[in-house]
Amino acid sequence: MSRQSRDPDLELSAYGPSSASHGESSSSPLLNDHAPPPSPSRRRRQTAHGRHPALVGLRRWWKPLAALSFPFVCLFIYALVHPYVPGLPPLPTVSIDTGKTALRDCLCGATREGERLCSVYRPEGLRTSRLVEGTGARVRNMLAHARDGRPIKVGILGGSVSACHGVHPSKDYPQGDPNGPGCYPSLVKDWFEATFPDNDVEFMNGAIGGMDSSYYAFCGTHHIALDVDLIVLEFDVNDQTDIIYQSFFDQLLRVLLEFQSQPAVVILGSWSPQVAQDVGYGDPQMVHLPIAHYYDIPYISMKRVVFNHYLRYPDSMAQAFFQPDLLHPKARGHRVLADLLISYLESELCMLATHGLPVVPEHADTIASTLSSSSLVEVPFPLDTLHLVDPVTPPDNWESTFDPAPLARLTSEARHFVLPLTPYSLPPVAAFTPLRDVVDPHRPDPPSGRHVLGLAQPKLFCADANDRAHPMRPTSYEGWREFVWNGEKHFWVSDTVSARIRVEIKVSAGRVAIYYFRSQHYDLGDAKCWVDDNEQGAVDLAGYWTKQYNVAVVEYIDRNVTAGDHYVTCEVAPTTSHPTNPGAHNFRIVAVMAT
Repeated sequence: MSRQSRDPDLELSAYGPSSASHGESSSSPLLNDHAPPPSPSRRRRQTAHGRHPALVGLRRWWKPLAALSFPFVCLFIYALVHPYVPGLPPLPTVSIDTGKTALRDCLCGATREGERLCSVYRPEGLRTSRLVEGTGARVRNMLAHARDGRPIKVGILGGSVSACHGVHPSKDYPQGDPNGPGCYPSLVKDWFEATFPDNDVEFMNGAIGGMDSSYYAFCGTHHIALDVDLIVLEFDVNDQTDIIYQSFFDQLLRVLLEFQSQPAVVILGSWSPQVAQDVGYGDPQMVHLPIAHYYDIPYISMKRVVFNHYLRYPDSMAQAFFQPDLLHPKARGHRVLADLLISYLESELCMLATHGLPVVPEHADTIASTLSSSSLVEVPFPLDTLHLVDPVTPPDNWESTFDPAPLARLTSEARHFVLPLTPYSLPPVAAFTPLRDVVDPHRPDPPSGRHVLGLAQPKLFCADANDRAHPMRPTSYEGWREFVWNGEKHFWVSDTVSARIRVEIKVSAGRVAIYYFRSQHYDLGDAKCWVDDNEQGAVDLAGYWTKQYNVAVVEYIDRNVTAGDHYVTCEVAPTTSHPTNPGAHNFRIVAVMAT
């Protein structure tokens, strides 16, 4: 068979110079120099029969085009099925050489549920709700485990909002069943089970009405498992705006982040019209926010979404979303809390599918580095004179500080500041640790990071009436009794003047505190508490206050106790702070705590 007969594309020579013109013979009459040219009508018939040059070109290039397109088609199909198939590796990150990384917008997630939430709240609402997003490292790691089919344990710590007061009252839970179908924990659990249908999903709701973060900072490990994968914290209603609550919140986060399971922690900020009526926008969120930033904790805020709406429609907003006490959300309010948290998880699931897990830095680039500082941050020449010692006379050589040449060289100076050990590491020091206790800028740099990475953390002690496994057992309690409120809150209570209770404690860092109940509604009285035989240093505790809500609070009674075994004594005071009932002496202790 001749080459012409093997290659149909050479039929195009009928529309131009023949191969015979180049001295080649042909057995085809159509390609013979002596053949008459085809008529216009024949050309039209040939075009009509599929001989158009564009179609012939397509026949020539379809195989290369298909080969080039195949990887992109596979990638597109992989992206479609990736969110629904556990265990698949993350999608590759695509970048375009424009100086910017082409990041996929994951605000609305990558599933129908994420898109539904975006349509319900609008992208602006969801973006506003995310007070802190941070790196999302631990959340993405937890979702990666879930995507791989591992069992997932979720723990919840909070107050009566998380305990679902008032939404699903039942015989066993007259204040509201925390496992009711309209409660935000149940709704979030439904999402986990729908998103990861092959996983075992376990929720542990350790929330107790009236408790705040100061209680869980000491006693939180009594109420959730130590191997949880995700912890949700809800304290924007029960905490106080007192600055001391930053220390409690800091302590709580350090305790949780040090769990061996490296759990993800998410703060879910509820909101209450009643609290806003008292303090406006400046609620406990202002206390929690700096601590969330320091520990890279995602913070999802209901207040940020609804605050302006409440200002515009206070009555309608309160009736639609909150119970008559204006503290506890109705089922619709719980739906908002769940939706905002689920939307954030949808976004992080999208980020995981698109960009994978955060990269663990090289050891030499972290706080554990043994390199010299100049290997990371170049300071090849001095730029500044010594600090002023005379407020009137400038120091010698002050003119050199205005030399533009060394200042210009700063633009190319390396400044590779050290990173955390891993994206999942917690800061080596607590937020309020004075750095004078850790480093000295007047001494040479330490040879490694051991001086901060090996810091011992204080051990926590909590004698807790709410601890089901090991409840508080006083060594003596004349005139005191155990009391359980509605099957939920446990106290040691006395209303007998001069009645004493004694509790053994273990101290490591010197601080001892009492966690006790306060209200303006229960005719509460006062007590005084002290450590060991230091009755002269006793601290007075008032059960009555003027606030509209009833919660327990923490009060330090000593900050300089030596490490070791000690005991605490509390005694009901003969006087009372109650303004209208001089016989109000009821005092309720939840826990005795120490560090």
